[in-house]
Amino acid sequence: MIRKIKRRVLDTDKYTQTLAKAQNHRIYAEYWYMDVVTGGNWECIVYGDYEVVMPIPLQYKFGIKWVAQPMYCQQLGVFYNQDMDEELFRIFEKQLHQYRVRSYHFNEDNTTAFQPKGTLKVNHLLDLRPDFNTLSSAFKRDRKKDLRRHQGTGLQLVQSAEIDLFFSLFKQDYQQIAGLMDEELTRYYLKMIQNQGRLVGFELQDASNKPLAVSILIDAHERLILMFSARNKATEPKGGFAWMISEVIRWYSGKEKKLDFEGSSIEGIAAFNESFGAEKQFYTVYRNFPF
Repeated sequence: MIRKIKRRVLDTDKYTQTLAKAQNHRIYAEYWYMDVVTGGNWECIVYGDYEVVMPIPLQYKFGIKWVAQPMYCQQLGVFYNQDMDEELFRIFEKQLHQYRVRSYHFNEDNTTAFQPKGTLKVNHLLDLRPDFNTLSSAFKRDRKKDLRRHQGTGLQLVQSAEIDLFFSLFKQDYQQIAGLMDEELTRYYLKMIQNQGRLVGFELQDASNKPLAVSILIDAHERLILMFSARNKATEPKGGFAWMISEVIRWYSGKEKKLDFEGSSIEGIAAFNESFGAEKQFYTVYRNFPF
């Protein structure tokens, strides 16, 4: 039996247990994460006793309800802890189609197994299980050059989740896009991630401990998600940020994780991600309501 359950009556224990065991777990679907990015405006399509779940983010305007993928939430979709047949997946998909949908993102596993209706978008993943020597051997030529260029220069990677430093660098050197970011919302989001113990930060520093760049990631169990980065363009040496990412890869190499770059349709960013050996993975964006 499939039913729709409002957030206020969701059994969060059963929901969490299903996600924890899901073959296609994504942190974006965890109930506390959904609460943060939707402001609590979401519901869930559930099969049986929470054996299969599909979180649905909602927005309301002028009394009209529609589905819209929230910020900082790349993939949702259908989550299951056992093999799922196509017939059941199609039932969930048809349930989604009954909403007004401005955007809804099916995860990579849904996309590979069931090809839901919609447009393919690219993500980039790097399997971190091999040792660093193996990983770095797959780097493109420019990335290998960055590694050699900064050997013995005093550059250092320091683990530090300095949220204020990120905003300072971002507003200083990314003025053309800084105005597009809702700083209050983003600070709240990062604070909630930090409260869950999932926030990881790294600084690139020079030999005198001056910060040159910062990256903020989410430790999402099986994935390490690269969410935000900023750098001091005036002082960061050539290839310094690339060296920083390679050192993050070194830090986590040999662990049961994947580095999730969150992909990009911008050619230069996609090429940068792939230069570390990251592979393309595809998720699906569905919409039936353009406004």
